[in-house]
Amino acid sequence: MKKKLITVWKVLAICLSISFYNCNNTIGDNSSENQNAIWVDSLITAYKALNEERDIKSANLLVKASELMPNKNWENYLVAATIYAPNGENDKAFDALEKALEAGLRDSELLNSIPEFSSLQNDPKWIVLADKVNRKRKNYLNAIENPKLLEVLENMWKLDQQALADYEQNIKDLDTLLTDEMDSRLFEPVETRWEINKYKLDSIINRYGWPGNKLVGEDGAKLAWAIPQHHPDVFFKEKCLNLIKNAMDKGDVDPNHYAELNDRIARSKCQKQTYGASMGVDAPYPIEDPANVNKRRLTLGLLEPIEVYAYYHGITYQSPTIDEANQQLKTARDNAQNDYLKFEQLLLETKIDSANLYIRKAIRSYGDITNEQLYQAAVKLAQTNNKQSENLSLKILKVLIWRKWKGRYAILNNNKFNPLYTAKEWNNIIELMQTSEL
Repeated sequence: MKKKLITVWKVLAICLSISFYNCNNTIGDNSSENQNAIWVDSLITAYKALNEERDIKSANLLVKASELMPNKNWENYLVAATIYAPNGENDKAFDALEKALEAGLRDSELLNSIPEFSSLQNDPKWIVLADKVNRKRKNYLNAIENPKLLEVLENMWKLDQQALADYEQNIKDLDTLLTDEMDSRLFEPVETRWEINKYKLDSIINRYGWPGNKLVGEDGAKLAWAIPQHHPDVFFKEKCLNLIKNAMDKGDVDPNHYAELNDRIARSKCQKQTYGASMGVDAPYPIEDPANVNKRRLTLGLLEPIEVYAYYHGITYQSPTIDEANQQLKTARDNAQNDYLKFEQLLLETKIDSANLYIRKAIRSYGDITNEQLYQAAVKLAQTNNKQSENLSLKILKVLIWRKWKGRYAILNNNKFNPLYTAKEWNNIIELMQTSEL
């Protein structure tokens, strides 16, 4: 398992997100023309079939849809090949891999690490294919300005994934129930690795600026983007987002990097996302003005509408009409306010665990309760003499500071937060407050 996780770090487009494509064309209005395009409908059909069953039929649909796309996606062809090969369709698998090569595949280590291709490796075509991939990789490295820096970024991400793999393995190896304290202790090496990577990325930025396509290639740019995605510090994320925006405006990074990091920041701040790039278990996280999300995606340069992105993640989603969106947003606001009132009532009844549940529900509306309400909730939770409530209070305070709420300065002067002073996270609150003033 560990070996598999270590090699998977190479497949960023699969294990992190689908690759999106720069769109320099004007497609037209978001819903009528773009969503009804043949390639969009075909791609949604293919992803839907894959989510139901990974068989020859779904692989055929994926290849057919990929052929229709304005910009080809090598990951789609690779996925199709992983279905063809184990089912004895070696010719189709090689055809799909050739198409993947033409569309951008250039990693022979990746090819050799995929177990589904074991049946292909004794075929003479495999040697020819591997040679083509190696030559493409060599040409790619010759075309970028700093191949050595790409290696640094690859190693940073590899160590990130190794730390997470070790953490997951340690959890599995436990022969007792996992407590919050144990989980925190086991997770410390991951947090340490994130801090190291943050420090290294800052050093790279100070020397070179944001590492974009010209400097480290598309692979390196994607790795650089992935590092702040993992780091919990929103202010660090925002610093990287601004640099990515400047690089994107110059055509030096994929606009999806901006969309995903922007929406990840919104999630961290418990606010609604802009581009629908952040998916939950069965739906996107709440979206601001969801009726116009595809217009914003196209304006940014994301060719695929949110419906395609959602299906890629196994989620069925249809962006609402303006009337539907207004009703959905009103219902969400009403529910959030009702949950907040229920939280206050349960606190008065000293039903702490239930109160925690309802304030979490209210917060998950992502912006439908006010900053003042969040602050008052944090004050009340801090005084419950309940560990989970205190942790929740600390998380809320971080959100308020990350939002740079104008009332945040009262936090350090309010003695009602005294019960939190012994928590190690309180020092983090002080540091965040200082950073928020910069």
